[in-house]
Amino acid sequence: MHSKRILCLFFFLWLPATAVQASDVETLRDAFERTLERLNAKDLQGFLQGWHPEAVLIVHDYVFPVDRANAGEEIWTLIFDEFFASTESIQFTPVDVESRVVGDTGVVWGSVQTITESKDGLRRTRDLRLTATFVKLDGQWQILSWHNSVPPQRNPRPSP
Repeated sequence: MHSKRILCLFFFLWLPATAVQASDVETLRDAFERTLERLNAKDLQGFLQGWHPEAVLIVHDYVFPVDRANAGEEIWTLIFDEFFASTESIQFTPVDVESRVVGDTGVVWGSVQTITESKDGLRRTRDLRLTATFVKLDGQWQILSWHNSVPPQRNPRPSP
């Protein structure tokens, strides 16, 4: 009888925490998808709204990380504005993306495929690895760190 009470107590204490975390994971995924939608729509102002004021950007075509707090808002905007201005269209498509929430921190990781068409007509498809760290601020997920890189060429293992 005593073990049934403990089991019931555990069940009731565990259930609400699981429901809250499932909701957090869902809102995190929604925030990530909105970020990609704004990027794909070339909506610079909407895209930048989802970023934390102290965010850090590490992307495959920049040598150094770009720290939003230290670089200043003008430089941060300039980086994205130049990118958007040089492209006719861009399409980020999640391929194999997962997410996890721990407290007020969310992580989204996996692969995305990008199709970029530049204004000069050059069309490029690229597969990228991605890790985005979000923090919950005033009930909203904001990107704190975004890192993407080009995966190495896969070399098949030699046959025995």
